[in-house]
Amino acid sequence: IGDLLLYGLGRLTHLSPRLKNISYLKRAVDFLSQSQAVKKMDFAVVISRVLPGTRLPTYVGAGLIKYSFLRFFILTFGSVAAWVLGSLLIGESLQSVFLGHPFLALLLFFVVLLIFKKAVFYWFNKWERRAARYKWRQWLHFEFWPAWFFYLPIVPTYIYHSLRTGSFIHPFYANPLIFNGGLVGESKWDFLKHLDPNHESTLPHFYFQKTATLQDLKNEMERLKINMPFVLKPDVGQRGFGVRIIKTLPEAEDYLKKADFDIILQQKSSFYKEAGLFYIRPPQSNKGFVFSVTLKEFPFVIGDGKLTLGQLILNDPRARIIAQVYFDRHREQLESILPKDHSFVLSECGNHCQGAVFLNGHFLISEKLTQAVDAISKTLPHFYFGRLDIRYKSDEDLKEGKNFHIIEINGAGSEATHIWDKNTTLYEAYSTLFKQWTYLFDVGRAVRKLHPDLGQVRVSYFFKDFGKMTSRKHNLSVSS
Repeated sequence: IGDLLLYGLGRLTHLSPRLKNISYLKRAVDFLSQSQAVKKMDFAVVISRVLPGTRLPTYVGAGLIKYSFLRFFILTFGSVAAWVLGSLLIGESLQSVFLGHPFLALLLFFVVLLIFKKAVFYWFNKWERRAARYKWRQWLHFEFWPAWFFYLPIVPTYIYHSLRTGSFIHPFYANPLIFNGGLVGESKWDFLKHLDPNHESTLPHFYFQKTATLQDLKNEMERLKINMPFVLKPDVGQRGFGVRIIKTLPEAEDYLKKADFDIILQQKSSFYKEAGLFYIRPPQSNKGFVFSVTLKEFPFVIGDGKLTLGQLILNDPRARIIAQVYFDRHREQLESILPKDHSFVLSECGNHCQGAVFLNGHFLISEKLTQAVDAISKTLPHFYFGRLDIRYKSDEDLKEGKNFHIIEINGAGSEATHIWDKNTTLYEAYSTLFKQWTYLFDVGRAVRKLHPDLGQVRVSYFFKDFGKMTSRKHNLSVSS
């Protein structure tokens, strides 16, 4: 009853005109509604039961943001019942047990946290419950394996090449004027700022610090003649997290308010096709080569006039394996029935972790394409190893080395992403990765010999952010 009264206090602010006009409460409600508080309230309501001093602000805050009363009632009732039941089974207060055995309390806390977080999420969301039936199939296709698991064989590979070349840090020198060679923690702007703004492959772009305002953005859009839609993305980021296609100024304002990182503004390409061109140039050579081409397709479903978007996703053999990715992005439209023959694109962002389909595009590698990529790479000071992510008009034009736009350039931390083609075997994927790491160590060693005075290397940063190489996240709702 006390818990419900605290929740009621928060809801009262929306009933009383006087309370609603208190500036402090207005700011609090605005902050909580725009932050991640709404998404994490399930977890907070339960955990506050065992963390002294947290119930009052948590339960009143739940009322402030109009958190579901039914969910609040079920969660508080369940957490109280579990607390009392635990005390009865043990024969004494759980609080006294935890105070006497703090390590046991900490272990139990994390176990309950893990179980509860998953259980509640699925219990309250029918689409998540339905998606869970297919999630196990991710283990049947290595392209959906967790990154930490798939990349485990790279650890002994890295050790082997370190012993072979005589240094652990050779990969950090692959692109010596880029921080850590682009292996981890590099800035997108460090690459983009060197592109020729007058070249047909360069999209208008600009760099903003995280304190930028909407007016700053509008000023640069006018100066650079950037039109809607455009792209906002983190200057430092991995695997497509935080990349958003902006179609309205309110969307841009919302992004800027939530962003806790420096931002790249870029005109959205008018070309629909997307690819990744993996490029390598030995520093002692004047000519490089395209090691890999990855074609990126944007998955879609077609309506039949009867089924909802959520049902169509679950009916698609591939989409349902990673249905949660699409559900998170299109949560507001899952109950909508798509008109007959209407095509709905599930992802417009060319990142595998955001649902794009990757295909092997080796057949597009040609002499003219290599020459075009070679010319662009030489505008970047001491760039020898990395991937150009591009949008392009047609396969024929790409083979001719024309009609494409550079979206992003990645350094030593990039990979030959054609390995995620569904027709690629696990053996072929690892063979490509092992060959790629061999090139990386050899390029880094050669650069270090030719340019011993160059290299922005900080190995401690590599260890600090190693986990972020595969799971970098920001305080921002991710969508495309």
